[in-house]
Amino acid sequence: MIRSVVKKGDERLYAVSTNVDDIQSVAEVIRDLHDTLTGVQQLYNFMRGSGIAAPQIGVNVRISVVEFDKVRYTLINPEIIEHSVENVIIREGCLSFFSERGYIPRHSFVRVRYTDENGDEQTVEATDNFASLLQHEIDHLDGKLYDFHLPTGAVLEPHLEMPFIP
Repeated sequence: MIRSVVKKGDERLYAVSTNVDDIQSVAEVIRDLHDTLTGVQQLYNFMRGSGIAAPQIGVNVRISVVEFDKVRYTLINPEIIEHSVENVIIREGCLSFFSERGYIPRHSFVRVRYTDENGDEQTVEATDNFASLLQHEIDHLDGKLYDFHLPTGAVLEPHLEMPFIP
């Protein structure tokens, strides 16, 4: 089922999500994340990947769904287990406040360990835009929005021509 995206200011976006111990108990959340991401992708062409985290549909569990280069990942209990010292500045947006963008320093490389929807432990390595996407979605699970990482004095840029994300 496609769910409404929780908007910036809603306290659920700032709560630390709980670990998933039983994947079957969150099967509906996983389906809804996939459905909602697919629905949003029909509204906007994401050139650098897209993702959604469970808090963005109002459920504070550690699940994100990301898509990069037409490969979709279901990340359950993801954690960054390795990252570069070097950062890159990435222009980011968020479904929860889609009409704004910001330039955020992110690790240029990450290795993420997660459980997939079949219960198998996986790792994925990512650089640049994909690394940024993974960091962004994991931040959601820790109750942080990307503007938390704005450098001192930086502000978000309005991007008013963006479609409304229901």
